[in-house]
Amino acid sequence: MRDIRAWSACWIAPLLCARVLHAQTSSHDALVSVARDAVYTQARLYPMQATLLGIAGFDGQLETPSEAYRAAYVQNVRKWQEQLHAITRSFNDATALADRDDARLLDAQLTQQLNALLVYQLDRKDYGAPAESIVNAIFTQFTHLPTPEKGAKQSDLDQAWADITARLEKTPAYLDAAASLVTMPCHLFGVVSAKELAGAPDFLDGALSDAARKQLGAGSAAFARFSRARDAAVSAIGRVRAYVDAHLQSWPENYAMGRAAYDRMLREEQLLPFDAADIDRMGRDELAHGWAEEAWLASVARRSGVAFGAASGGGMAPSGPALIDYYRERIAELNSFVADADLLTIPGWLGAIKVMETPQFMQPVSPGASMNPPRMFESSTTGYYYITPPKSLAAAAARLDMNEDFDRDRILSTAAHEAMPGHFLQLSIAKRHPNFIRQIQGANAFIEGWAFYGEEMMVRLGLYGTDLDARLDVARWERVRGARAIVDAKLASGEWSYPQAVDFFVAQTGFTRPDAEAGVAMIAEQPGYVIAYTVGRYQLESLLAEYMLRMGARGSLHDFHDRLLSYGSTPFVIIGPELLADLDKSAAQVRAAANY
Repeated sequence: MRDIRAWSACWIAPLLCARVLHAQTSSHDALVSVARDAVYTQARLYPMQATLLGIAGFDGQLETPSEAYRAAYVQNVRKWQEQLHAITRSFNDATALADRDDARLLDAQLTQQLNALLVYQLDRKDYGAPAESIVNAIFTQFTHLPTPEKGAKQSDLDQAWADITARLEKTPAYLDAAASLVTMPCHLFGVVSAKELAGAPDFLDGALSDAARKQLGAGSAAFARFSRARDAAVSAIGRVRAYVDAHLQSWPENYAMGRAAYDRMLREEQLLPFDAADIDRMGRDELAHGWAEEAWLASVARRSGVAFGAASGGGMAPSGPALIDYYRERIAELNSFVADADLLTIPGWLGAIKVMETPQFMQPVSPGASMNPPRMFESSTTGYYYITPPKSLAAAAARLDMNEDFDRDRILSTAAHEAMPGHFLQLSIAKRHPNFIRQIQGANAFIEGWAFYGEEMMVRLGLYGTDLDARLDVARWERVRGARAIVDAKLASGEWSYPQAVDFFVAQTGFTRPDAEAGVAMIAEQPGYVIAYTVGRYQLESLLAEYMLRMGARGSLHDFHDRLLSYGSTPFVIIGPELLADLDKSAAQVRAAANY
């Protein structure tokens, strides 16, 4: 329909229309050129980022960190900013809304990169981060090995192992160089790093080595080279951990960025119309609603004589090897429910989800489940759903553990967030966006807001029947999201200490103290992330309300959800006006057709 309207306008004023279309095309092409240069230059300069994004050709490489290397990248970011601002200065009344929004998105991304290096300076504070990055990158390569079972050639598999080996060989020199940049190490970051790095040998000497032995051949020269490189890397990572342990107590708690920087981050990087006070207020409202919902459910349970927990109807999950298959069955159940409820269009090309146990090195900052969707630039459609099985399902059920999914209801609720209709679906769709600038977006408020919204939607639409336990789990996770938002603003601004935040988290969420300590440490390491659940759901539901007001009886969840997911993982300040403008265009087309 858009093309038809453009041709109609050209018949009226052909020369003017040609100039307008040329200006719009030129603006879009220029913006995409800057975005591509930024993404692929970063991939070349920081090869581990290329691995995480699925950009081929860099898996055997590592940079050599230095002050000069760091400063040069800062200059690159400033160059891209200057190019972007030159493009935006050429904008006029004819510039398309999408191009204006693309420019805002690029500006926010470049601002975030610059602030990371010049304001937050996390690379100067986290001594263990380079070693963690190595392990994470190699784990990603291991997960995506091009085996014959995946339709790959043996030569592809051989090259993949050669890349892993080459990266392991470069690890000692990389870690030595990276250490020189850590000029103001943080105590809390060191605590977390020590825990994560303690699990690294479990992966490198375990699953990775077992696969190498099998696929390369235990007596081969390739396996011998891999083994030498692995041992050198494990030793270098061990030295990093030993250094952290030896110096940890002398490092200050310098993770806080301050209130002014936090507010700028929300406004300029995340494009949120909120400040720290707004985040605190929204978190407390969400926290209070979670407590109220739990109180109401407790009253219903007492009156009905129904106990919370697995006994309320959810049904305990099986223990041992059968647990993985049980997760797969629950994901299939969610797929069927979403389709039967007509909530959205499930693409025919949507890939599969592999359920795997969370690696030991990831568990200190990921005690619950997590999803790794298909990488942004790879062709594979497979996602990886990581779970941490409870040591005892019965013990987890007895304490209603918040991070251990011990029964059907909790597995369904978490999988609704992580898999369907949550992260796996939304990010699989987003990576196929035809606009490169929208493809590379990763707005946390949209990503987590959508998944959080989906948790409650499953309850309201009847996934669990009359089970009170499922409603309890959703209410308690609402408390967690509210508490997280409060802690994020308080920690980042420096208003609360880490111990204060942990005490608050334990009291408000139902987390065990070890899980609360891990959760708060993650919040301190990634300021501005956990607020995404709270502000994202709020913005999403506000947009849904506006959609229903405009559409009336013509509106539906299916139509709204399909429209919402079509804009990529983009901030709501971008999605909202564009979606509503598209509604207005659709309404105008309907009126024009009726009058034709």
